[in-house]
Amino acid sequence: MDMYIHYKELPEGMTLADFVGELTEVLEDNGSVCGGEEGRLDLDLEDETVNPKYAQVAVKAYLQRAGFSKETAVEIGGMEIGIYE
Repeated sequence: MDMYIHYKELPEGMTLADFVGELTEVLEDNGSVCGGEEGRLDLDLEDETVNPKYAQVAVKAYLQRAGFSKETAVEIGGMEIGIYE
């Protein structure tokens, strides 16, 4: 299952490499960063038996702690949800 992170900008002092590395740690063995484009990062949730809601909650919590803006959203299954909702 694919998950997308839509963001306007990275938090101050964070590089794209930092972002990808930290997300890889958050996802552990349950997913990986698989691509993206300007303003979007694509994630692949590898374990189809794990409820994707758990990955969504973990990613949203990480984005909040990292200081991403209110405009940042997580998309899964075609639904976009703000990280502070």
